Amino acid sequence: MASPAQVKEAEEAVSSEDLGAPLYVAWQITNECNLACLHCIEESGPGKAFKDELTKDEAFSIIDQLIEGQVPYVSFSGGEPMVHPHFFEMVERIIKGGVGLKIETNGHYLTPENCRRLKTLGVKAVQVSLDGANPASFNKMRIHGRFESATEGIKNLGLAGVPIEINFVPAKFNIKEISDVVDLAYQLGAYSFYTGKIMYTGNAVRTWKMTAPDEADYPEFFDALRAKAKEYEGRMRVYFHEMGLLEELKYRLENPAALFIILPNGKVKLINALPFVCGNLRDESLGRVWKHFQEAWKNPKVYGFVQELEKDPTVVSKLHKWVEV
Repeated sequence: MASPAQVKEAEEAVSSEDLGAPLYVAWQITNECNLACLHCIEESGPGKAFKDELTKDEAFSIIDQLIEGQVPYVSFSGGEPMVHPHFFEMVERIIKGGVGLKIETNGHYLTPENCRRLKTLGVKAVQVSLDGANPASFNKMRIHGRFESATEGIKNLGLAGVPIEINFVPAKFNIKEISDVVDLAYQLGAYSFYTGKIMYTGNAVRTWKMTAPDEADYPEFFDALRAKAKEYEGRMRVYFHEMGLLEELKYRLENPAALFIILPNGKVKLINALPFVCGNLRDESLGRVWKHFQEAWKNPKVYGFVQELEKDPTVVSKLHKWVEV
């Protein structure tokens, strides 16, 4: 999943209206996953692949459009992208077309062989989710996951020479570990570390009492991150997103990001934090969907959702009930 923190660099100082195509595309290539994480905003998990996910030919057609549209940067996520039956074929095709590619993964399929293959194909970076500094907290957040498997996968990336990013989601039971997690990320060879507040959507709606940190814990959390950002300056970038969701969306209404989200069935969302779909690349061109994307940000439904969010923060629990705009 692409959070505001993860895409900030791709969109700085650029208006979507100035471009003929997005600068960045976050593509959830499947909703299938080997894990069932407590906080997953996509509600991914074993057996959770969409019934109408793109075929190989449809996925390749979209890749070719991204190449022709000169989209500079794409990420493959999920679910778990590496369980997709055509994962490496898709990676090879998009990179050969000149598009920079990042993989966002839970790390459990990062075998030495797979990491060497990612290096050979020319992946720009691999981002691994590491939601804890030890097995107890990591395994609690990531059901069916193993801390040792994730960290071993990260080590394999380092040995293969693949640039490493680490993503962390705070929860009630891991938020106090933030300094240790940042230190661990550096020890494992990461060049970037990303985090922000947990979102009340997806699986987190059902597990909120178990996962949500106390709001009073966030100031200490962000203070620790500021200290770590200073400590690792010049060695590892520590990026954290403090802005609340409402403030973020208000900003986006005036300054739409130059990116969009492709869902596993080809539908295109404005951003993860909104339920709005502006087209379908399964049967529409990239140019047409991009035009709809720019128009959608001015749609009254989008403004109305943000106004509703201001009155009722729980409306984000409805993000999977897609609304066409």
